[in-house]
Amino acid sequence: MKIQLDLDEKGARTVERLKEQTGLKTHKDLFNNAVTLLDWAVTQRQKGRIIASMDETEQNYRELQMPVLEYAAAHKEQSAA
Repeated sequence: MKIQLDLDEKGARTVERLKEQTGLKTHKDLFNNAVTLLDWAVTQRQKGRIIASMDETEQNYRELQMPVLEYAAAHKEQSAA
């Protein structure tokens, strides 16, 4: 499948920064990793779990809240009903 994306300047800078920070060489690799992470997060939310960043030193966490994840969780509940 071929996918073409039109990014604004900020989006393009973000993509390039992420490639640099992660050592990924191609846009395809970045896209595949992003899709894998989103797929995992959707599955976790559909199981009723939260997605969070944990600070083990301070013993606290910060929950990731994204409309797409909440939609996926709600859609799963509606499908099960």
